[in-house]
Amino acid sequence: MNILISGGTGFIGSHLTNVLKKDRHHVYILSRQSKSSEHPYVHYIKYDEDNYNDLSWTKELPEEIDLVYNFSGASLNNKWTDYYKDLILSSRLNMTNMLYQWLFDSKIKPLAFVNASAIGYYPTSKLVEYDEYDVLSPNDFLSTVVNKWEGAARQIESLGIRTVYTRFGLILSREEGALPILEKLYKANLGGNIASSRQWYSWIHIDDVINALYFVGLNQDIDGPVNITAPVAVRQKEFSKVLSAVLGTPNFFKTPNFLLNSLLGERSMLITEGQKVHPRRLLNNEFKYLYPTLDQALEQIYSK
Repeated sequence: MNILISGGTGFIGSHLTNVLKKDRHHVYILSRQSKSSEHPYVHYIKYDEDNYNDLSWTKELPEEIDLVYNFSGASLNNKWTDYYKDLILSSRLNMTNMLYQWLFDSKIKPLAFVNASAIGYYPTSKLVEYDEYDVLSPNDFLSTVVNKWEGAARQIESLGIRTVYTRFGLILSREEGALPILEKLYKANLGGNIASSRQWYSWIHIDDVINALYFVGLNQDIDGPVNITAPVAVRQKEFSKVLSAVLGTPNFFKTPNFLLNSLLGERSMLITEGQKVHPRRLLNNEFKYLYPTLDQALEQIYSK
């Protein structure tokens, strides 16, 4: 297959590319810089990030594209100044609108357009469990970003293209994301309860993320929102207990909410608050998890 990925050099995109090229799919990665590839199945295509109306990059694509994955967007890991919050949103909308214009002009009909999203769509709660059938209004910055991003991708449905919104939970990987930071804290004997410790962590192993992306891309019965989380969410207190056991480190340090707020500002909500999210669409379509429990996921990650 020919597969186009925006954000293909990022955390999720690079993992997906590694799997696809091993299966001998041709991967076309939209990039802000000119890059040469050392792999025969990976192709970099430069676009003009200062002019999203410039579609000249499309001339480097093959005549047929079978799948499109859209992961492009500014990282959430930097300080959320007003300027950077605008960039978080605009970077996602600009790329999505550009991809829509390309599909509209070219009349190309991929099997699916898979758009990244996040469980930040759902309000934080210590009591409520959410699934894809809950339709909710934005209530904070992250949910506003998610709603507008999914709204931009919804244009593509009007072209008769199956569109999927993959709402990612807390992705567990030793290379990137939250886990490497937590690992350093735990190995410095600073592991333990964070804020109330009752907030939910709807987590998922990176290998299951990649398998789920491939699964929803090919499954013609799946469209709309899909929660990319493990079957069972855990509270932060339980997450800490399992992580400390796997690492063999203490689990007694308590980090108060005010300290994280002072260090991280508004983005502290990513670890001090959470949602209990159920992946109903994946389970109803019989997706097979490699690591359905937190113990299995962390033990595999730290067995390497």
